[in-house]
Amino acid sequence: MMYGVDKINAFALAMLNQAELDDLLWSIAQGVGEIMQFEDCVIYLRNDDILIQMAAFGIKKPKDREIFERLEIPVGEGIVGTVAKTGEAEIVNDTRIDSRYINDQYQGLSELAVPVVYEGETIAVIDSESNRPNDYSEFEQALLQVIANIAAPRIASARYQLKLKQTQLRLERSNQELKQSLNELAKNQSALIQAEKMASVGVLSAGIAHEINTPLGFSISNLNTVLEDFIPELTQVIQRVKLDPYLSVASRALLYDEKFNYVLDDLSILTQETLNGLKSAKQIMLDLKRFSRDDSDIFILSDINKGIESTLNILRNELKTNCEVVLDLQPLPEVSVNIGKLNQVFMNLIMNAKQAISEQGRISISTKFVENWVEIKVHDTGCGIPQPHLKDIFTPFYTTKPVGEGTGLGLAICYRIVCKEHNGKLSVESDSQGKVFTIQLPVKASIEKLA
Repeated sequence: MMYGVDKINAFALAMLNQAELDDLLWSIAQGVGEIMQFEDCVIYLRNDDILIQMAAFGIKKPKDREIFERLEIPVGEGIVGTVAKTGEAEIVNDTRIDSRYINDQYQGLSELAVPVVYEGETIAVIDSESNRPNDYSEFEQALLQVIANIAAPRIASARYQLKLKQTQLRLERSNQELKQSLNELAKNQSALIQAEKMASVGVLSAGIAHEINTPLGFSISNLNTVLEDFIPELTQVIQRVKLDPYLSVASRALLYDEKFNYVLDDLSILTQETLNGLKSAKQIMLDLKRFSRDDSDIFILSDINKGIESTLNILRNELKTNCEVVLDLQPLPEVSVNIGKLNQVFMNLIMNAKQAISEQGRISISTKFVENWVEIKVHDTGCGIPQPHLKDIFTPFYTTKPVGEGTGLGLAICYRIVCKEHNGKLSVESDSQGKVFTIQLPVKASIEKLA
């Protein structure tokens, strides 16, 4: 059998043109098969202590670049594994009497295997089988070894390039993950700072509410005295003066003047309106104090409906611009809760509903007692939450809002307070017409917790 030098040169040049390891190994398998006129050729690439079939020519390659029943052979096992271990080529003239032969779908009767050695290490094995015994010569072994020696540095280089590329990809992924982690850390830090600010504002609000409540109290008390005592007495005095027969003409004209009587009549009305305003301010202060109180882990029997009303009173100015609030608060049993934290839940859900309404809309809040649960629903007619986001909506720092318009903590905090701290349930349903959050608080469990 003649082997042209020009074919071997062309084969060597073809290897030089293959930059990718996979392309190179398939090129070697095909080149060996064609130059040596083998009916079978398989390239095994070493990966640690395993030899893996990576490319083939002939019976093992029924389709382009698809090895039929790919084998993985430990170094030291079989004929191929022995060649990889010893670094010495072998010809097996009759595989039927060699116990090392590993059967697969192609039963070869003779086999030729040569190592691909680079810097003293076997990095691959070129193997060929024939369906005839005694089919390989020592010349073919020597020629295949020459081809293997030519291929060795190219395989080593391509393998190194592949590992380098994989390392670069891992570094790029790690770098990207690091950037994401840093961005997440910055976002979390901002969110925590904001949470701390809000906590400070809550403490400050409670103090301010307490300080304002005292002057409001005596202002209301004084105005009550003016309205109930002073104004009626003043009116009576004026009436008696009008009947005084010795009253001068000028004074009588003044007392019967329309402007004077208008001021007298309006004084009572203005005083009543001022008193109502101060009472409203006092209620807001009480609601603010109740809302922002630091209850820590204190659970007390509380009226859920009053908590909702207090929260709405605080949010009145926020909601009046574009939200109609509809209440359906049914009579409820008192529930042992941390009312300060539940007020925070109500505020978060109501503000979430408000932010979902771009122009005009409705927020409906309802409560009812269902078996052993107090159920609170907050429904809005806003834009709703896209279905793919619903499963993550209670995850900390997850937000569907644009950057700078939310920390992603509000709903996560609600979930923690309701589900973890109160053994309750918090769920959400949504479509394009709006969404509804449902809170369920166990009455029995809450009473047991109080006990």
